[in-house]
Amino acid sequence: MDGAVLIDKPKGETSTSVVEKVKKKLKAKKAGHTGTLDPIATGLLIILVNRATRFSQFLIGMPKTYKFTVKFGEETDTYDAEGKIVKTYEGELKCEKLEEVLEEFRGEILQVPPPFSAKKIKGKRAYELARKGEKVELKPVKITVYSLELISCNPEIKEAEFVAEISSGGYIRSLAHDLGKRTGLGGYLKDLRRLKIDGISVDEAVSLEEFLSSDDPERYVKPVDTLFRMFPDVKLNAFEAGKVLHGKRILIGNSEYNGFVRIYQDSRFIGIGEVKSGILSPKRLMI
Repeated sequence: MDGAVLIDKPKGETSTSVVEKVKKKLKAKKAGHTGTLDPIATGLLIILVNRATRFSQFLIGMPKTYKFTVKFGEETDTYDAEGKIVKTYEGELKCEKLEEVLEEFRGEILQVPPPFSAKKIKGKRAYELARKGEKVELKPVKITVYSLELISCNPEIKEAEFVAEISSGGYIRSLAHDLGKRTGLGGYLKDLRRLKIDGISVDEAVSLEEFLSSDDPERYVKPVDTLFRMFPDVKLNAFEAGKVLHGKRILIGNSEYNGFVRIYQDSRFIGIGEVKSGILSPKRLMI
């Protein structure tokens, strides 16, 4: 049994604990997620099982879409609702001004990761140092915010809700913190829900509770190639497939497309390859 389980992660669970529960339920040898969600977050968690874990790198690098709420007027040390309040601000949340400053956070931007993050500083995780009370100084990282929209704004309780699509390596916690700084009110991430990983939606996911209570959990295991439906197909004959399965590149003819593809021999999924100037190179194989 190789494939992927799409879980709608509940609040309060760590991504690691969800993976372990899914792995145990399926009696799988290997399992892993394709991008962690903090305990306060809910939404789409893709768990790869057995040989499908070979393809995690392609999903980790995909853009992700989130719906999130920012609480203005206070800052926390973790940039989210689980942290300690370290600063409070006076002032009114002005929705029109908030809408205007969003443009500064769209496109390619530099973002400093949160101090409580898995980023490494001299071989140690930033959150390990932060928990010890040590000062954490992380370098800005270039990320892309493909879209950022204000969904609702409530000046009375100083909260606003957004939807954003960001590149791999971006932190919504930092985005919330930076929005707070820019408005002069401070802010932290109150709620977070992952809606999509590229074109894969949380609407396709099953709740953890439903999955764990199922008498037939294997019915929720999807073929891993269905996760890469955004990649074009390349169909090979037996001779061509044999070469690819031995790690060799092959010529597939004149093609204007350059990028990742799904490789098939007849209807059998072989793996993910990359096409450049009409030459197909295998990247990760099922066999």
